[in-house]
Amino acid sequence: MAIFNKIVLCATTTQLIAGVWRLGNLQSSHEFSSDPKGYEAFVRFLAQHDNTRLYMLVDAVEEDYQQDYLPHTRGSARREMLARKLNHGYRNATFKAAHFIERQKDKRKDDRFIYVALTKSDFLQPWMQAIAAQRMPLAGVYLLSMMSELLLQRMKLKAPHILLSERLNSGLRQTYFHHGRLLISRSAPASPAMQERMAYFYLAETEKTRLYLISQRLVMRDTPIKMVLADIDDTSRQICRHISQEQNLECVSEDLKVLAKSLGLNPELLTRHPELMHMHLLATGELPVNLAPASYTRHYQVGNVARSIHLASVLTLLGGFVAATYIGQQAAQTLQQTREAGQETRMQEQKYREVAKNFPQTPIPSTDLRAAVETARKLELYAQTPQAAMQALSEALQAQPDMQIHRMRWLNTPDITIRDDKAEGVSSGPAQATPADAQLSDTSVLHQLVFVEGEVAGFNGDYRAALVRVNQLAEKLRSLPQVAWVEVLQEPVNVSSYTRLQGSTTDAVSAVSMAADFKLKFILRQPEGAQ
Repeated sequence: MAIFNKIVLCATTTQLIAGVWRLGNLQSSHEFSSDPKGYEAFVRFLAQHDNTRLYMLVDAVEEDYQQDYLPHTRGSARREMLARKLNHGYRNATFKAAHFIERQKDKRKDDRFIYVALTKSDFLQPWMQAIAAQRMPLAGVYLLSMMSELLLQRMKLKAPHILLSERLNSGLRQTYFHHGRLLISRSAPASPAMQERMAYFYLAETEKTRLYLISQRLVMRDTPIKMVLADIDDTSRQICRHISQEQNLECVSEDLKVLAKSLGLNPELLTRHPELMHMHLLATGELPVNLAPASYTRHYQVGNVARSIHLASVLTLLGGFVAATYIGQQAAQTLQQTREAGQETRMQEQKYREVAKNFPQTPIPSTDLRAAVETARKLELYAQTPQAAMQALSEALQAQPDMQIHRMRWLNTPDITIRDDKAEGVSSGPAQATPADAQLSDTSVLHQLVFVEGEVAGFNGDYRAALVRVNQLAEKLRSLPQVAWVEVLQEPVNVSSYTRLQGSTTDAVSAVSMAADFKLKFILRQPEGAQ
């Protein structure tokens, strides 16, 4: 399927190399010459791999690199500033980009960038036109030298100054790295005459590169530079020894075939196309900075949106399937539990019918039995005793031991206006008030009503003090939570205007012998549950 395939292209001024990767493995490689026949063959190749993502590497002499320091910015401000810099420096270049290197550690902490561009891209246009004609999803255009930075990381080489020399089909490419970051790269075509004098060619080009680095003030004359030769045959080792002797540089040789084997690439393919190493890294590793404008990659962007929509649809469908499966399992479990509960219910009903066969016959309907049981329960709520009233009175008398009780009458009656039926020798007092509480006025329930008679012990004729003591007892009763209403029926002094005056004001003995009698009436609150 095309979604799992990648096509990586490597274009030079003389040819185009195409490799097809599936799931990170190289499936096939093809070579197309830069002539009409090669262009036609490339179109047929694209037709065979319709809708497959393309990645274009470029290896050319017409490359330019410039360093720059910009104020630290982010987002749209950075993009606009970089766009102005690129348009100013490479106004006529189609393929250009800014590559972030690092942020400086000085006080300003500026951002360090390297501007890269193809100053001449005529050789690339026929290939790009064929890609556009087939509407192929082109991810981007990348410089082969930018992949050398990733190649250096895979070699695990570390030094402040490294000059990587690679022998490719286009010639000798030398790339300078400062602390692992690419700063410049140059390519020198090798003529047929130089193929026989490869050691001299390496020496001459290395000296040119070194002088260029000094002119750009990237290194000093005494800066130690580590020379790394990417080796695909045994000739590089001899050249490395020759460079160490002539240029007084530390030179090491790295076998690319060993690295290719560790990366899952056939080492023998590098003999014909050394560029396949960079193409393989692009197909399986990170992408470098893209030089192509948005007009060249619009089909790829549209494809990304379509793939995102398809992925979201698949995930939604998968989520729905998982949710439906889970709900179905829950429904099956609920149905099974319902069936088990139904079976259990039928078993219990069967047991009940078997037991009910031995029940004695009753002439009374079940509804009447239920009403009788409810009536009995309600009667239990109304089966009151004087205990609660006696406890309330005892609690009120604890703070007044001088109050002596002679008589207590307890009634359980719906009529709270009832009078005390003891009338012999005792005045009934003033007319009794009626409580305003609606619950106490309800004649459908029984209320606990209590009459209390007593006297103030140790009375010495001070009626005012006796009256205060009786009122204190009444207030104490009112403060109890189980008491709903309290009334003083008789005070220790007869204040009625209807009472006949008798006796002598000079008879002190008769005044002392009089008793401070009183009479109270209080009603208890209904117990909870009694209706």
